Amino acid sequence: MKSLRFEISTSIQQAEAIVSMAKSKFEYVRLYELDDKLLKNVWMVVRIDGKGFHKFTQDHNFQKPNDLSALNLMNDAAKGVMSNLQDIFMAYGQSDEYSFVFKRSSTLYGRRSSKIIST
Repeated sequence: MKSLRFEISTSIQQAEAIVSMAKSKFEYVRLYELDDKLLKNVWMVVRIDGKGFHKFTQDHNFQKPNDLSALNLMNDAAKGVMSNLQDIFMAYGQSDEYSFVFKRSSTLYGRRSSKIIST
């Protein structure tokens, strides 16, 4: 029980120090961030899967299986992502998903997966 009190006390002190340093009441959230760095010198692939794509295609009257305007829309969206993130080596689409392959040398967000997937 004594060690638990010490850990709680230490965590509170750390949180107070961070808050006072950053002058933000929300800075304590950094205490809960994970060290989730991806391995160096490996390809990173981020796959974005469509949500509610069936309803989206119905709402926009896309023709099955490969509506040209739908394919162009997905390709243009992928081009936009690639132009904003220079570390992407290539992208490819299949069905209602797109995969983005990052360069092996990428240091985007320090290779932290939680930061990359929330971009």
